Amino acid sequence: MRILLGLLIILIFSSCEKKELPAPKYDRGDVQTMQVSMTNNYKNQVWVSLSENKIVSTKLKTDWDLAFETSASGYHVLMNTGLSSRIYKTNQTQLQNVTDTVGLGINGMVDTPTGNLDSTAIGNWQTDNRVYMIDRGYSETGQHLGYYKIKMMSVTASQFTFEYAPIFGTQTYTGTVVKNIDYNFTMYSFNTHQQILIEPLKVNYDLCFTQFTHIFINPLHYYLVSGALINPTGIRVVVVKDRPFAEIDINDTLGRSFSKFVNSIGYDWKTFDLNNNIYTVNPSLCYIIQDNKGFYYKLHFVDFYNSSGIKGYPSFEYKKL
Repeated sequence: MRILLGLLIILIFSSCEKKELPAPKYDRGDVQTMQVSMTNNYKNQVWVSLSENKIVSTKLKTDWDLAFETSASGYHVLMNTGLSSRIYKTNQTQLQNVTDTVGLGINGMVDTPTGNLDSTAIGNWQTDNRVYMIDRGYSETGQHLGYYKIKMMSVTASQFTFEYAPIFGTQTYTGTVVKNIDYNFTMYSFNTHQQILIEPLKVNYDLCFTQFTHIFINPLHYYLVSGALINPTGIRVVVVKDRPFAEIDINDTLGRSFSKFVNSIGYDWKTFDLNNNIYTVNPSLCYIIQDNKGFYYKLHFVDFYNSSGIKGYPSFEYKKL
């Protein structure tokens, strides 16, 4: 009797339980297409959000010279390699002792295009205590932007201070950059002599289309290229060469080595034909991008020209996986 009563109670409670329903399938949406305007002379730097399907910000690449790390412990100073700039470490420790560019030779340095902060041209200035000479590079029209000298003075959890001056000038400036951890870097302009916000908030973008200096090995030389850099905060990329874009799905995120190098997408999704003076995009070269929210996207490039046939307008297709 007790056994029957127990079975009856189980049946009553089980009949009251709600049946499990299958989880609704998440709508990944359709394939999106976006075109960015670097322009034919690549004067623009363009920041893109894949999740928002929009261009977040567009700035002139000549708007800034140096970028300062914003974390509380950060001390790194980056250069604007989109200007084909160079940095030279002098033997001097006092700003006033550097008065010309004699002897610069071929010793100019650039930041690594991977974004590795341990491989910057300025390096650990806290131990070097040197004056650095900066060849600011060139504008989009080929105008040389001049030479500056800089001596880093101090860094705290909240700001940088430094002294700088044009090489062929008489006025010396004191620069201050206040850190803001909501951004990857805070930039500084020698034109305006003040800090300037260039990048969007670090959680608000995935890719930056810009020119940057690539380092070729054997023989070693620097070359200005145009392409896409990823947000160094939380973005990872893997190149997919063995699957066509249409067939890539979430399973293709498994068993692959993702990279956090900022040039993981880079510039070589296109090639230049010297004979015909034209760029050709390789649409079979695909990328899987994981954003800082954990979502995956597949992406490939489809063109480098706008509808008028003008270069510098990369188009790409992408879809959330």
